[in-house]
Amino acid sequence: MSAFNYNYAIVSRIPNSFKYSGQQYSNKYEKENEIDVEKAREEHRQLIETLKKCEVRVIELQEEEDYPECCFVDDCAVVIGATALITRLGQTTRQGEVAEIRKVLKDLKFRIVEIVDPDAIVEGGDVLFTGKEIFVGLGQGRRTNERGASAVVDAFPEYNVTPVRIDGQVQLKSLVSMAGKDIIAVGNSQNANRVMQQIKQVAQYSYRILKLDNDKAANMLYVNGRLIHRTREEIGDRSYSVIQKLIEDGIPVSQKELFQAGGTIQNCCLLCMNVSKFKHIISTLPSTGIIVT
Repeated sequence: MSAFNYNYAIVSRIPNSFKYSGQQYSNKYEKENEIDVEKAREEHRQLIETLKKCEVRVIELQEEEDYPECCFVDDCAVVIGATALITRLGQTTRQGEVAEIRKVLKDLKFRIVEIVDPDAIVEGGDVLFTGKEIFVGLGQGRRTNERGASAVVDAFPEYNVTPVRIDGQVQLKSLVSMAGKDIIAVGNSQNANRVMQQIKQVAQYSYRILKLDNDKAANMLYVNGRLIHRTREEIGDRSYSVIQKLIEDGIPVSQKELFQAGGTIQNCCLLCMNVSKFKHIISTLPSTGIIVT
């Protein structure tokens, strides 16, 4: 079974409070920094429809106003094979987001691994699975730390897990992502170049490097043989042409508003391959907060 074959995607609807995402939360918000929530919702719907075209069933969670960034579900768990590691987010404002994700993964019969170290921080956006090994981005401040990387090692002992250092407050998968089997896409910022150099030095396997001229262009998702990537308008003609030459079956989606909040295509869905027999995990959105399409 290919590492990039999936039959389920967990997503979360976008709350009204999303317009304040990416800001330091306080009692007074800067109105000029607000995100257009309706545009973000339209982008999110476009991503959901694209996932369905890739033959993925979508499990959609009810939005939670208390958690403005609840749509960034990929941060809440790392799912590889039959194992789901429930993450420990560094931002206290987001720590409650994992509860619903945990419930769905349990219903899907994944082996749930919890982090017991109270000082460990790990976000799914910092964990890049290449299909053969795992890289964990170590950031600054309340970002993924070395203890969080150790939790990934413990959860997935069958894979080599290697930490790489990241400058600032960005996540690993906003700088590099998988563009295909054994293909790593990378942006052109100093941060992205430093990360890629580390990966080259410590990787246990060989990869083809897809060099793009901006970090937004490296924001993509390889699923069931299809490549979901950003639009020409967002990433420019040069990077768009490079991506189109790589794979004819690419699907562009707009992520302008979601990106403004610090999100990526990967952040907005938690992909998994469920091979277990299970009965019924959902009913309707109003009664359970979850719906499958």
